Amino acid sequence: MDTAFFLLRRHKNMYLDISGIPPKTLLQSFPRLEEIAHKTLFGTDWPGPGVPEIQENLADFQNLSLSDAARQRILGGTADEIWPE
Repeated sequence: MDTAFFLLRRHKNMYLDISGIPPKTLLQSFPRLEEIAHKTLFGTDWPGPGVPEIQENLADFQNLSLSDAARQRILGGTADEIWPE
């Protein structure tokens, strides 16, 4: 996780997909997530064995102590910048 954080901050065209990290443990893996929210994409790994429903993952993500701006970036703002309509 430290290497990923380093690379994201160093390389302009590198982004983080958080689909493999359970939302409840996301800030344990990336305690400085707020700093890289503009390069982070929300993903779920759903459907898959042992993966909670998307609504549960989303609720767990929404309950993280992140600013509203960071949540909006991760949930769609970053993707909108990468792939504008």
